[in-house]
Amino acid sequence: MELNSIERETIGLCICLEALNDIVNHALLDVRKSSRSPGEAEVYFKDFVHRSLFVIRFLDFAKEAGDSKLTGVSGSCINVLSHVCQSKSFDINKSVRELEIALKELQNWLEFKSPLKLWLPTLDIEAKIEVSRMEFLKISGNHSKHNISRLTGVSKGIHGILMEHHYEVPIDLIPLALEDFQEHLDENYFIYYGTWMVQLLNDVRWGIQRYLEPIYISCFTKDSDGFQYKYEYPEGFESEISKLWFWRLMNHIRSAPYVNKFIAPSIFKEQSSLESMQQ
Repeated sequence: MELNSIERETIGLCICLEALNDIVNHALLDVRKSSRSPGEAEVYFKDFVHRSLFVIRFLDFAKEAGDSKLTGVSGSCINVLSHVCQSKSFDINKSVRELEIALKELQNWLEFKSPLKLWLPTLDIEAKIEVSRMEFLKISGNHSKHNISRLTGVSKGIHGILMEHHYEVPIDLIPLALEDFQEHLDENYFIYYGTWMVQLLNDVRWGIQRYLEPIYISCFTKDSDGFQYKYEYPEGFESEISKLWFWRLMNHIRSAPYVNKFIAPSIFKEQSSLESMQQ
């Protein structure tokens, strides 16, 4: 059965919400209140394995395309949520606004470019490059996900970046230098920006929460015994599959996000040491 707009949006929202729950949760990271000012907090990953898993899942959320047959969107979870902000089938009194703002902030962060200085001993190059944070996320996430034999695309990407910045290096040498890149990104770049990244992703999760809370309130009912509950389906739900997705989505809204809203201290929104070296 062909799904309509509200049914596809429901599935897309549920997939994106669950992806965010897999990224921002207390199993992967600790959120500790900051002494700097009320509402601020700092994020600490449990260990380097959990940090790598966070980066992998962040990359999947930001870049990897899902099944368009389910969501009607050919693209990543970010693309799906961008489409949601346009279709906004569940918008009540501009409840979608917080999601729109949070998603735009995340997109701006990923697209931002700043110059970095990277010492690559394998290539005997001190490279000064300027690419988007998305490119660094792709390099780090794929490197953490795959063994070196499956990193041909990453190697080509790094070779292209170096060539664009006038560093002529044989492409056959690039796989040998992947560890150099990963060391800079894992031990510096993504540690420094970890708190900010988690805040941005958590804000998107809370944006979905605020968007859907009005429809949750309007469709949630309890039986007379006070224990059993059910959801009244909004107009437009025709297939049994989409109704199952809606029920699942509303249960997530009922449970609320895993991590409370917080603000990353401004000190973690300035420059990593790789960037400050450019000054």
